[in-house]
Amino acid sequence: MKRNLLVLLLLLITGLMACGGDEPDEAESTPTTAASTPTLASTDTPLAQEAAVDSIEILILESFPVQVNVRARGDLPDGCTSIDSVDTNRSGTTFNIIITTIRQTGELCTEALVPFEENIALDVVGLGAGTYAVNVNGITGSFTLQVDNVAQAEPTATTPPADTNQGIVNGRVWHDLCAVAGAVGDTENAVPSAGCIAATGGGFQANSLLDDGEPGIAGALVQLSEGECPAEAPIATATTDQDGDYVFTDLAAGTYCVSVDALAVENELLLPGSWTFPATDVASTTITLESGDLVTGINFGWDYQFLPVPEVDAATCTNSIAFVQDITVPDDTVFAPGGEVEKIWQLRNIGSCPWTTDYSLIYAGGDDLGGPLSTPLPNTVVPGQTIDIGVTLTAPEELGTYRSDFLLADAAGTPFGVDGPADQVIWVQFVVGLPEATPEPNSASIGGVVWEDICFFTTSGDPSAGCVDISSDGTGFYRGDGELINEPRLAGITVKLAAGACPADAIVPANTVLATTITDESGLYLFEGLDAGLYCVAIEPFSSENVDLLIPGDWTWPGYGVGLQGINLAAGEERTEVDFGWEFQ
Repeated sequence: MKRNLLVLLLLLITGLMACGGDEPDEAESTPTTAASTPTLASTDTPLAQEAAVDSIEILILESFPVQVNVRARGDLPDGCTSIDSVDTNRSGTTFNIIITTIRQTGELCTEALVPFEENIALDVVGLGAGTYAVNVNGITGSFTLQVDNVAQAEPTATTPPADTNQGIVNGRVWHDLCAVAGAVGDTENAVPSAGCIAATGGGFQANSLLDDGEPGIAGALVQLSEGECPAEAPIATATTDQDGDYVFTDLAAGTYCVSVDALAVENELLLPGSWTFPATDVASTTITLESGDLVTGINFGWDYQFLPVPEVDAATCTNSIAFVQDITVPDDTVFAPGGEVEKIWQLRNIGSCPWTTDYSLIYAGGDDLGGPLSTPLPNTVVPGQTIDIGVTLTAPEELGTYRSDFLLADAAGTPFGVDGPADQVIWVQFVVGLPEATPEPNSASIGGVVWEDICFFTTSGDPSAGCVDISSDGTGFYRGDGELINEPRLAGITVKLAAGACPADAIVPANTVLATTITDESGLYLFEGLDAGLYCVAIEPFSSENVDLLIPGDWTWPGYGVGLQGINLAAGEERTEVDFGWEFQ
C-alpha cells in the first residue's frame, strides 16, 4: 500500500513540472516603452577640465594701493558640472589664471548650458608702474598702473632695549599740508587742496591727520618734562631726524609731558605757522609709563603759514609753468571799445626752482594793450603750488579781435613758459565789439544729462561698439568712448553747483556749494536763475546720495576719472550741454 502511494506522488510531481513549461523565458519577455528622462551621469571617476571662458572684465578699484579684480564669464556644459578651482600666478608682467571644472558622478544632469561668473582678486600690491597682461583660460586683457602700487610705510617703532625696566617714547613732528590756491587775501574764491578743512575763524587750515605723503620736519627740538602738562623745565630734549622722528629712551616708570615750543630759538624753522595736532594751537601731550613701556605715535602736526621754500641750486634747478585755468576773461570775451580788461591766470610751478618775489610776469609780444611790461610776483610759489596773477589792459577803440602774449621771468630776467620753453606763452585774447542788450539779472542757467557710457566684451572676446582703447601702447585697455549715442540715461543722481573754479583735487568744499538737484527720469538736470560768474558743476560718486547708484564705476566724460566741470557763465547765458558720462564696472 505504501508503495502504491509513493508511485502516485511521483506521477503528480512530474505532471506539475510539465505544465510549467508554457511560461515565456525571462530573456524573451516583451520590452516596455518608457518616458524620456534626464541622462544619468557616469559612475566613473569625476571629469576635471578647464572651464570655457567667454569674456573677462578687468576692474580697477578706487583705492590706494590700487586693487585689481578680474571678472570672468562663461558657460558650464550641463547641470552636473561646477567650478572646481581658480589658480592664479604671475610670470613677469603677465597674470595667468586657470579656472577648472569638475563633473560630478551619480546625478541626473540637465543638458542646458549653465552660465557662470567668477571674480578673481589679483595680487598687485608692491607692483611697479606699467602695463600688465591677464590671461584667463586663453582669454586675454590688460591693465595699467600709472604709479608704483606701494603704500607708504608707517614710521617704524623703536625696539625696546633688553632692560625692560627702561621705557621709551617716540613720535614724529610733521608738516600737516594745506595749500590754498587763489589770489592772496581773496578768501571768497580760494580753492583749498586735499588735506585742508575750514578754520573756525574763516579760511582754511590743515586737517590734523598724518596723511600719506606728508613730510616730517627735520631739526625740531622736542622736550620731555616730569609730571603732567604744562610742566616745568625739561629733563631731556631730542632733535627730530630727517624723517621728523624723535625718541626718548631709558625712562623710568612715571608721568611725563612731551612738548614742542615753537617760540624756542632752536625751533625758528617752524615760524610762521601754527599747531594742528594734538589739537589746534596745542603742542604738548601727557603720557604715563609703566615699567619698560614702549609708547609710540606721540606726534605733533604743524601747518606752515607759507609753504617752506626748498633749498636749491639756482644754477641747476629748472623753471616751468603749467597753465591751470583762466580765472577771468576766457578767450573771445567781448569788451566795449576803451573798456578795462582785468585778466587773471592761475598757474602752477612744475619746475624745481621756487618762484620768489624777484620773479615777474612779462609782456612777450602780440598786441600792445597798454599793460605793464613787467609785474613782480606778489608772493613766493614753491614747486607744486599755484598762484593767481594778472594784468590790467585797455580795450582798443577799433572793433576786432586782440591778443597779447606773456611769460614769466626769473630773478636774472630769463624768460620761461609752459613746460619750460620761452616760446610756449600764456595769453589773453578778447573781442572789441558793440555792447549787446543787457540781459535780465539772474536769468542764466546750467544743465545737461547724466548717461551710462556702455562698453563690454562680446562672447568672442572683442570690445563692443562704444568702446575705445585708452592704453598708451595699444595693448587693449578699453573704456567707454565718452559719446552719448542711444545710451541709457541715469535718473536720481545728485548734482552739485558750487561757486568759483573747480578745485584741482576734485573735492568741492561744502562752503562753496550753492545748490543741489537730482536728475529726472531722462537723466536731465537744470540749475536756473543764475547770475553771471564762474561756477563748478560736480557729481560726487562716493557721496551718500550717489554711492549706491554709481559705485562701482568711473567717469568717461568730461574726462576719464573726472566728475566735475568749470563753467564761466555770461549774463543770461543758457549752458544746457554740461553732460557727464559714467561707465559701470
